[in-house]
Amino acid sequence: MVESYYKMAPGKADEWLELYRTQHLPVLKQRQREGRILQIVIYRPFLHQGEPAWDFKVILTYLDFAALGDRTHFDAIERRLYPDWDAHQRAERHRWEITVKHWDDLMVAMPAD
Repeated sequence: MVESYYKMAPGKADEWLELYRTQHLPVLKQRQREGRILQIVIYRPFLHQGEPAWDFKVILTYLDFAALGDRTHFDAIERRLYPDWDAHQRAERHRWEITVKHWDDLMVAMPAD
């Protein structure tokens, strides 16, 4: 499982979410249809209660570590979904320009007992 945290520039959260949904999420959803990603969940905090502050958390549950690390497959899907590659790249660059901070936490589930 990967938890990705994103902190936006002030006033840019809605713009970032729209870019994420149009430029990045379709690739993730294609990987989900193929069975490489089992679940995609996007969270927005209800209340900010301290640090670290974030605007969005995206949790991706992968089939296995191989599915997580397959960047070549990700790139192939991305190129297929976005035939206007230059426009897609501009939108993705802008999404990262308005992202003030980003970090990922990789986790594995453990039995409680």
